[in-house]
Amino acid sequence: MVLALVGISHHATPIAVRERLSCSDALLPGALAAMAACPGVQEAAILSTCNRMELYALLDTPDADTAYALLAAHLARFHQAPESLFAAYLYRKSDHEAVLHLLRVASGLDSLVLGEAQILGQVRAALKAAEEAGTLGSTLHALFQQAITGGKRVHTETALGRGAFSIGRAAVDLARGIFEDLSRAAVLVLGAGKMSEMTVRYLVENGVQFVVVANRTYDKAAALAGRLGGKAIQYDQFAEALLTSDIVIASTAAPHPILRRDMLAPIMRKRRGRPMFLIDIALPRDVEPEAAGLDNVFLYNIDDLQAVVAEGARERAAEAAYAEAIAAEEAARFVAWRRAREAAPVITRLRDRLEQIRQDDLAALRARLGHLSEREWQAIETATRAMMNRVAREPILRLKQASSAPDGETARYDLLSAASEIFGLAAGSPTEAPALEAGAPAQTDMPEEPLPSDTAEVTP
Repeated sequence: MVLALVGISHHATPIAVRERLSCSDALLPGALAAMAACPGVQEAAILSTCNRMELYALLDTPDADTAYALLAAHLARFHQAPESLFAAYLYRKSDHEAVLHLLRVASGLDSLVLGEAQILGQVRAALKAAEEAGTLGSTLHALFQQAITGGKRVHTETALGRGAFSIGRAAVDLARGIFEDLSRAAVLVLGAGKMSEMTVRYLVENGVQFVVVANRTYDKAAALAGRLGGKAIQYDQFAEALLTSDIVIASTAAPHPILRRDMLAPIMRKRRGRPMFLIDIALPRDVEPEAAGLDNVFLYNIDDLQAVVAEGARERAAEAAYAEAIAAEEAARFVAWRRAREAAPVITRLRDRLEQIRQDDLAALRARLGHLSEREWQAIETATRAMMNRVAREPILRLKQASSAPDGETARYDLLSAASEIFGLAAGSPTEAPALEAGAPAQTDMPEEPLPSDTAEVTP
């Protein structure tokens, strides 16, 4: 079994490609079902945000490259996009690397805004979506739970996210370069999600006083406007509101741009040279890129804001190092749990196999040595049980060491597969062992004292 991850993110993938592969809440159940139906996929989860699209899967194959190819093919097939569109940007990770990656993501270490807390909620939402779709098993469920635990630790034990140079702050800095006095600027918010609220809240904290919110669900618009001290309008009125808005924050779930160049051109003529600052933090994008070509239109999408945000990230390098250590620690805990879980069935089959051999050979001996007393048979039982304990002691010890070996000590970990092969313990292999033939000589060099029963006990 291999735990595999394939994904794209804001680090290297253009926004147009991320747009093409994004998975809305409405599409997610179908995407999970299609992924789980792929050959060999035992468990599946998808983490899709405006900055990343990541597929996590547990596959019934030991070959990571096979797993990567299967998941990449699914990504192309489900989104009806040629693999050539995203192949150059796709990262591929398996087992410990995949685990550590998700821990870093949940901790905010891989985010556009270093230390931002919203991604933790998105990881939790990905877990819930996979649970509801029925595509999770114990391994991915434990992995996502471990990631949430690690993310919480980072946010409570470090200052990584405190005072973070956020998209909201970046928007303020850019807006100050356009408008002399933010207190006189009017803000129109399209969409009532968390990201837009975080951004406009930062603007309000820095002087903005006039806020209008439009959302397809009016009640949500009214609730957000209430929290921001603004007013709500019906969604179909936002075009009219553009005439008096200086800053527009667009973060809807629309599948296509809602602000197009041909729509904005007449509005900008009526504004008679007054600038409009468009902050597009949606994916798919809400603002048509061509709109940036209009006079006095200043358009920034989430990729444009990345360079501004990166400057602030350098200020928190020490906290990032602490957070990296927490992520690595939580990743190691999950890997140890998974290895112990994989070792336990192998150890159980080994002990069962040795006990079966002992019982079969004792049955053959009884057929040949029927004259022995019950007391003598009890001595033989004790001696053969002790012998098998001694035979099992070293393999079990090695298997336990393998299950808890630090990452990178592959020689020990490979003993799990080696033991299954050497002892014929693979699941589904025959369990019958040949008994002693009636005329075969019996071995009599048995130990005098049995091992204590706890010497071969295993707690994974």
